[in-house]
Amino acid sequence: MAKKKSIKDISIPKIVLEPVAKSDSRYIRCRVLIVCEGARTEPNYFKSFDQMKNRSSFVFEVTSDGGGINTKDVVDEAIRLRDEAEANGRPFDTVWAVFDKDSFDSAVFDNAINKAEANKINCAWSNEAFELWYVYHFDDRSTAMQRNEYKKIITQRVCAKGIQFQYKKNDPNMRKILSDCGCDEHLAIKRAERQADSFTDRRYHTHNPSTMVYKLVRLLIGEDQDFNNQIKKGLAKK
Repeated sequence: MAKKKSIKDISIPKIVLEPVAKSDSRYIRCRVLIVCEGARTEPNYFKSFDQMKNRSSFVFEVTSDGGGINTKDVVDEAIRLRDEAEANGRPFDTVWAVFDKDSFDSAVFDNAINKAEANKINCAWSNEAFELWYVYHFDDRSTAMQRNEYKKIITQRVCAKGIQFQYKKNDPNMRKILSDCGCDEHLAIKRAERQADSFTDRRYHTHNPSTMVYKLVRLLIGEDQDFNNQIKKGLAKK
């Protein structure tokens, strides 16, 4: 069994997406921290966003941290990095923890979500796995799935579009592949949101299938109006 990485071993790659001059007053800059459970799959996906296509006047500086750590440690690391940034005078405008249910104990999973909420950390969790978000680009899924089903479904759906493809977990081109298939990202958001809203209790480990990744994607494409208003309100106070 491979030894899990310690948080201390994780390097934090920074992705600064600023294609316009810092002096350009047409754009409002904001800082987003995304802490991922996966070492590559989730960070690779979030790195693929071109913030200049977000139809708003925002330019995001996205810091992505991923390292194969467990669910609780993702939330703890998000809190630590958030507090460290605030102490250094460069606070993040929003902080996200990204993790899956996978095979983690139900209580551990639920407690991680509750701890994040108590500490004002946003959660883009998935039950059972991050790949459910890809599935919603093709299917309006409402029946429970096991994590070993995702690879087969994604492979079949992409191949059905006439593209030679075998899903690989750490593929850095997944967002482009979904686009090449003609997938509608906004439709995926609607499907994931509708399914998430079908659950009304806080027993998150039973919410299968469900993913909150759609919330983070909505923010990254500039269509989270609450976040946009928060940034504009903060700017007005300066």
